[in-house]
Amino acid sequence: MEEEDWEASSSSETEEAGFAADDDEEFNAGPKLQFRIGSSKARWVTELGMAEVEVKRGKLWTTTGIIRSGKTYCFIEEALYLSEIGELQILGDDDAVIPLKGLYEMIAEEKSGCCWESYEVYRYLKGLGYILGRHGVPWTSKGAEIMTPSGEEEDSVTKLLGDMQLCDARAVFDVYLPNSRFKKSSPGEPSFVACLSGDSPPSKEDVRVLQSRIDAPLRFCHISQGRVSFFSFSSIDLSVLP
Repeated sequence: MEEEDWEASSSSETEEAGFAADDDEEFNAGPKLQFRIGSSKARWVTELGMAEVEVKRGKLWTTTGIIRSGKTYCFIEEALYLSEIGELQILGDDDAVIPLKGLYEMIAEEKSGCCWESYEVYRYLKGLGYILGRHGVPWTSKGAEIMTPSGEEEDSVTKLLGDMQLCDARAVFDVYLPNSRFKKSSPGEPSFVACLSGDSPPSKEDVRVLQSRIDAPLRFCHISQGRVSFFSFSSIDLSVLP
């Protein structure tokens, strides 16, 4: 069994947040939010692990957030990214705006379905104009009940998390090419699925398991010192048993 034709591309650190990713002093101090006039507003719902959008401004919501029972919710990675670029204010229980430092801490806790590595992948691809949604989570669901902290109906999430435990690598985002006609009600098939595999390339078994469960092309992500790299297998040869 051989691995063939690795493809790779890497990014430079993004500066959309208005601070250097390797500036520890500024990061620890907490960058100041610079909201645009008329920015959107959302309220963080701890029990859901998501933010419920209360005021929507601009066209960004055509490709951001999921819709349940007529309401729009955004995941922590979406909330943080939009806050970094000044497009969204996240309010807490006391109606005060949650600072970036608070949102970073929420990512670090990994209680809302997103780790820091996942967020770096999200931020990089969003900065390039791609449309991203959490893998396996529908953009819309008519008549669906309120979500669990993982962001989806319990039975669906339980199955999804169970599938993810079968291998070390995991699918994190469904990625679509930039498209001004994108509709959440009919998003179509993703261009590729972004996967994380830790500090090393995925094992052959991990790739086999993911490819058996995902129809779209897979792109494995590696993050090192703020740089995001993508790899893919063009083919995998499996040994034939006698």
